[in-house]
Amino acid sequence: MKFFYNLKRSDFGEYVVIEITEGLNSGIGAIFPERKRGENYKTIMGVIEEYRHIVESSTIEDTFCIAEKLERDFPGHPKVIFAIDAAFKELYSKTTKIPLTKLIGRNIQNECIENKDGKKLFPEYIGQIDVIKSLPKIFEEDFTFVLTKYPENEMWEVLKALSTNFEYVEVMTWKERLFI
Repeated sequence: MKFFYNLKRSDFGEYVVIEITEGLNSGIGAIFPERKRGENYKTIMGVIEEYRHIVESSTIEDTFCIAEKLERDFPGHPKVIFAIDAAFKELYSKTTKIPLTKLIGRNIQNECIENKDGKKLFPEYIGQIDVIKSLPKIFEEDFTFVLTKYPENEMWEVLKALSTNFEYVEVMTWKERLFI
């Protein structure tokens, strides 16, 4: 397992992109630091370094436990865990040829409906994809899943598949998210 990360720039700030590769396949994750939450790219990269040894010593079989391993080793960094978990899920999907909707979503395509009264759910703030996909089954509350468009569509397929678990979906760009 190879693990890379680098800093990218967009018209509204820096963000970190991670890539996990095994053989010819790869999975991508992205983390956008939010200053209003006390984040910056330097701290994000520091957390990534803390997780490096776990990711590099993992295999594709660890896809469904990687988030728990990371949280146990260095807790409290859900955005980084989400990006790594997303990269693992994408890599697993490509390697096994199992569609992401089957892996982490539902095989239905609903029209995007916004629920004005529901709580917005930002999956990056939770961290673990397997927990996020179960939320509609656990809680009776109608969450609005916020599907974020990253500058170069990083994690788009993972987020889109994950959103199929929710009745209500709202699509936002990162630029829009920075001003809410």
